[in-house]
Amino acid sequence: MVEEKILSDRLSAVDDVTKAFSKGISKGHRPVFHTKIIAEGFNEFGEKLFSKDLGHNETVLGGAITVLEKLWNVNSTLKVASINNLLGINDIVPLPESSATADDIVCLWGVGIGGSGDAFDSVRPVHFYERELGQNGYTDQMIPFRVVNEPFASTDANFEKYYMMRKRDDEFYEYYLKRFEIDPVIKVLWKDGAEGEDGTEVSPDVYNTTRTDEIETFVEMHCMIDAKDIHEYFEHLGQTSMSRINSIGLFTGRRTELPNGTIDYTNVKLFSKLNFNNESLVNAKTILYKYRVYVS
Repeated sequence: MVEEKILSDRLSAVDDVTKAFSKGISKGHRPVFHTKIIAEGFNEFGEKLFSKDLGHNETVLGGAITVLEKLWNVNSTLKVASINNLLGINDIVPLPESSATADDIVCLWGVGIGGSGDAFDSVRPVHFYERELGQNGYTDQMIPFRVVNEPFASTDANFEKYYMMRKRDDEFYEYYLKRFEIDPVIKVLWKDGAEGEDGTEVSPDVYNTTRTDEIETFVEMHCMIDAKDIHEYFEHLGQTSMSRINSIGLFTGRRTELPNGTIDYTNVKLFSKLNFNNESLVNAKTILYKYRVYVS
């Protein structure tokens, strides 16, 4: 007779479920990863205008499945539709073949306008089952960073910055996703910093330490909204006074050479999502989002 026991664990740095609740996260679901997102705004002269903590994001179903598929090298029977399929861009990876491979990594980010109502503090919760930047089923609430007359040339600095391009009916071109400003960085720090500040780096001889401080381990990504980002989209709508965002998401994707010889991304899936109060982009400013994903 075989005695069967089930051992359970969670990929979460949050031990108290009540601590997992914050604006923009659906109550009743425990985040897969603990996160922290800091927004810093700058004017056209590079002077910092503000710095604020946006709180915690929600790792969605597609992101959770991707983590398990990659760590355990198994394929989930449940498949999540890609943004390629939902937006009709580079949709060349069939759903049954969309399990994560070594080439599917968190490498892109995007923005949307479905994360909040018009009133302040009307942030909508993120639901774990969502697969798009927008309310569930509202794909059009994911908006492009750039809307241009013609695709960026290979000699243009924007060529390696913006991806997921789609040609519109009016002959303009939209770019929906963007690369990180710098390559993601893994940091391992002692939690000995002053309030709101990073601690000191953990040295290689940590295994012999007698310190009792906690250690935090995370990957940090820099997501930059440039002065031209988003504005073109609202200009084409004749709504420049409404230029805004209220949702941000990380995406996994597979860098691919398309049949026409160009490079873009396929099998792009929403990994995580954060909704927040409307951030107006009417004035010329840039915003740097320091997006951290913690595992300890």
